[in-house]
Amino acid sequence: MEIEFAPHVEEIKRALDNEIDEINIVADLRKLLEFRVPLEEAKRSLIRKYGGAEKSAVKKLSDVKIGDRNIEVTAQVIELIRKTINVKNNEKTIFSGILRDETAAKSFTAWHDFELTNGDVVNITQAYVRNWQDRPEINFGSRSKVTKLGTTIAANQESVLMRLAELRDGDVNVHTAFTILNIEPREIVTKDGTRKILNGIGADDNTKIQFTAWVIKPEFTAGNAVEIKNAYVRSFRGVPALHINESSTVIKLDKSIKHKEGEKVRIGDIIDKDGAFDVIIEGNILSIRPGSGLIARCPECSRVIQKSVCRVHSKVEEKMDMRIKAIIDDGTGALTLVLNAELTQGICGITIEQAKEIAKAAMTQGAVEDEIKKKLLGKLLIARGNMSKGEFGITLVATKVEESPDIIIEKASELLKKAGEHG
Repeated sequence: MEIEFAPHVEEIKRALDNEIDEINIVADLRKLLEFRVPLEEAKRSLIRKYGGAEKSAVKKLSDVKIGDRNIEVTAQVIELIRKTINVKNNEKTIFSGILRDETAAKSFTAWHDFELTNGDVVNITQAYVRNWQDRPEINFGSRSKVTKLGTTIAANQESVLMRLAELRDGDVNVHTAFTILNIEPREIVTKDGTRKILNGIGADDNTKIQFTAWVIKPEFTAGNAVEIKNAYVRSFRGVPALHINESSTVIKLDKSIKHKEGEKVRIGDIIDKDGAFDVIIEGNILSIRPGSGLIARCPECSRVIQKSVCRVHSKVEEKMDMRIKAIIDDGTGALTLVLNAELTQGICGITIEQAKEIAKAAMTQGAVEDEIKKKLLGKLLIARGNMSKGEFGITLVATKVEESPDIIIEKASELLKKAGEHG
């Protein structure tokens, strides 16, 4: 056997339950490499050919990365929801939720019913990691093996009290405190039927956060200040959210936790975070990005489409919409500001119907983008919304936008001055 093939042949043999002649392995491996098949893929292909199972790489949840294949994790199921999805025009039931170990919490999707229940500690082999909302999601299906263990996942030692601004996606054993600004019940579908949970917003002295309580407690009342122990953090649409479950401790505090409402923050202070909920920024519009103005969306999934073709739903009857993607800068940092049709109309004074007329007259949708540039470039705007990070950079999706009052006052003063000169 040629020495350069030796370690790779041994690796293949370790993954096989049956004895395969080394000469045959070398011949098959050489052939695949001659056809320019990458070495790692060639080894996986031969293991499958000979009926073996490639050994999974053992990982902690904090170490998993998007694109990981054939990994092994041991973790506890702390959320479990049943979903029905459409795959190639066929309905399929899948199970999704959250896994946690002593290092992190990560979302997962099980493509088959592995008879999981909330609280199970499981060992999973032959899993893989996909991108879900710019975060790693662990997936396991027909090739995966799920073994229930009679053990527990120990939490780390007593955690330090953290401010909301310090929380990051995947944090476990979280200890924090905040005032509940509002809270409302919601029903979700779990594997065992419907379940009532609570969704709310909490705040401390300088940060707001969304939270979900998987347990109903009297402490969860708007206006209460609460201390939370052994919670975990998962991101929703790029913005960190706190999750509180049966293992968490909830204590109503006698003292109040002051929180600031409606104060502007510097962009430079939030862009280093994973995300930020309900923040207010003020800055100048430096540029309008391509993809702004009049756009077409798929009526089924709302994806932006070209020539009435959706990459998921193929040929569709497009639905016209309008948006703005702009770069806003306040001197401490910059990010992409996204405005929907309603906010675009409010700040630019252009309706979707008017945008259609502008595009029709110019025979190009780009004319609407040019009109937006004339109206917005250089303007000082105040925007409120949620900031997130993803593959397209740092983005604030606005819920409210307006021209800075300082500019409005300045313009009013100019008009009054001109009126006085002509009076």
